[in-house]
Amino acid sequence: MSDAGDVVREFVDAFNAEDLDRLIGTLTDDIEIQTSRGLVQGHGEARRWATRNPSGYLHQRLVLDEVVENGVHAVATVHRQWFWRHSGQVADEQEVFYVATMRGELICRWQPFSDRADALRAAGSVSDRRG
Repeated sequence: MSDAGDVVREFVDAFNAEDLDRLIGTLTDDIEIQTSRGLVQGHGEARRWATRNPSGYLHQRLVLDEVVENGVHAVATVHRQWFWRHSGQVADEQEVFYVATMRGELICRWQPFSDRADALRAAGSVSDRRG
């Protein structure tokens, strides 16, 4: 993986595939993932965070729309979908903007934003390519 966009794509693909080893391979040892339930730190907590409940009826997947890079940051525009396990039908969907902070070729911080402008500012005022 040669750039932040590639690493973010690998993270999202591994998350969706439930390939925890591959997902952990995109993260620094001291990763910080901001979640709705608080801060997740380190590989062990990241692995637990990404492990799906096998008895759950709803599952989550991330649909990556674009990645905008700015130095050590990348802003990922994502549709976070909750879908029914048995039918695959989408139950809920939200547009979310994640800022991935890189250290070398690995993600050291993953932080969600509900507003694109806020995510872009957090990533160093990357210009908004949408217009």
